[in-house]
Amino acid sequence: MIRDGRDASIDRVQRELTTVGRRGTARIRRENEAISAVDRSLLAYIRSHPGCRAVEIAAHFQLNRSTVSRQLGALLDHGLVTAAGTAAPSTGRGVALHLTPEGESVLTSAAELLHRDMTERFAEWTEEEIEQFARLLERYNGNAGNSVEH
Repeated sequence: MIRDGRDASIDRVQRELTTVGRRGTARIRRENEAISAVDRSLLAYIRSHPGCRAVEIAAHFQLNRSTVSRQLGALLDHGLVTAAGTAAPSTGRGVALHLTPEGESVLTSAAELLHRDMTERFAEWTEEEIEQFARLLERYNGNAGNSVEH
């Protein structure tokens, strides 16, 4: 379907965001096979919100709780996250989550790799252009709506 005007621009934004996500995932896998972009987002959230619970992560990312529990289960199995509490520690549901030292190390390595990559990609951009892009992305993410992935 060929669109024009605003709809064509929205299609371009979607295409470019998809490309960003896929390239980021590919870079992480080439350089650090320990974690995916999804893993990185969960680890970063837990780092920023020590003691959070799976339900809080699900709400933040607008995901179904079972999806988050499954993803957390893998991080727990790999020793990147620890769960303290009494309810379902194998999935991270209903328990306080924290990064392990290994989780912290893996996340730091991945973040440094991504920062280096982005610094290279922004080499020709002015500080003002980068700031404007950041503001637009924050605005976009702030209007994400209330849909939930199933």
